[in-house]
Amino acid sequence: MNEIILRTNKGEYNPGESVYGVVYLNICNPTAGRGVRLKFEGVESISYHCSGNDDREGPVLTDSKFYIDAKDVILYTCEDTDVMGIGSFCFPFKVSLLSEIPGSFSSENAANDGKWLASVQYWLKAELVGAESISTMQFLIVNHPLPSFLLPNDPPMAVDCRIEVSHLLLFKKSMHVTAKLTKQVWQAGDVAKLKIIITNNTNVNVSKITIKLCRELILVKKGIVIPCYDPKVTVDEGNDRMYIRPEGVDPKVVWENMISGCNQELLNKGLDNIRIPLRNEMESSIESSVTGSLIQCFYYIDICVTLQNHQEGSLTVPIYCLIHSKNTEFLQWKPPSWIYESEVIMGKSIFSVSETALRSEAFSDIPRFQALESDD
Repeated sequence: MNEIILRTNKGEYNPGESVYGVVYLNICNPTAGRGVRLKFEGVESISYHCSGNDDREGPVLTDSKFYIDAKDVILYTCEDTDVMGIGSFCFPFKVSLLSEIPGSFSSENAANDGKWLASVQYWLKAELVGAESISTMQFLIVNHPLPSFLLPNDPPMAVDCRIEVSHLLLFKKSMHVTAKLTKQVWQAGDVAKLKIIITNNTNVNVSKITIKLCRELILVKKGIVIPCYDPKVTVDEGNDRMYIRPEGVDPKVVWENMISGCNQELLNKGLDNIRIPLRNEMESSIESSVTGSLIQCFYYIDICVTLQNHQEGSLTVPIYCLIHSKNTEFLQWKPPSWIYESEVIMGKSIFSVSETALRSEAFSDIPRFQALESDD
């Protein structure tokens, strides 16, 4: 059976990076195919079913935006013969991600009431020209970037608050609370770690500490559709936009924990290494952060410190970067044996690479090219 396979050098990328890869082709039976076409696309899309009223169903709000749209790049075409001959071949390529693109994202709710789908997807598709049924596709994971005011090596930002407690009627003493995450970038499916440091200069003890992981998801549709009676939809006539909060007007509490009844001295000093699972109740990875034109998803940790006199102090610790969960499909892939015997064919398209690039580190993790590296 004829087979075509796509393989890139990594499963996850950052905006602005180059994607190196190979199209493998194994022709066992005669075919009408006369070349290899590579498509590279990236699109952000939303769909939301509005709730209606007694008289009619609500409208379906949809929108999309393409960030990459290279649909017809001929990576290789036959010259000496009309069709591809019997054999195994590989066609190396390189494509580039724009620096200003949103990270990969997927969120949906299949319930009839408030049904929605929101996604940012990037993919490569390879097909045989003249025999397009022989095709394959690989999705790329693009990580959500840190905001421009942060650098990867910057220490995590700390958030502070102060609680003033009355002392001897005319005086006040303070309790200082500081909270921070142990790092800036987290991956969906992992466990985030939080530190809370308390300096208690008062004579009032801490009663409990409540910690919530909160998410805000906002979908944006360009243009206005009326009538719309859905309370989760806000119409901005001035900007010709509709803002949808599919999970509700209030932020969604993804995870919550209240700490009380433990050692009093421990509560008065704070807590170290608080573990916050970045998974939902089904133990699946939560949605990643994204800042797109149509989808905004961000997380923060809400902390409330309650004293025995019922005074409270609140802090909000933002999670600036929650990247997509690991690309397990990429990691689990096993190459067939014929790949290692395939003939390398260099193309002349905008996605083609030089022979020198094949011996670079970019191709060192792609099957078939380690051998080229070791022969030098």
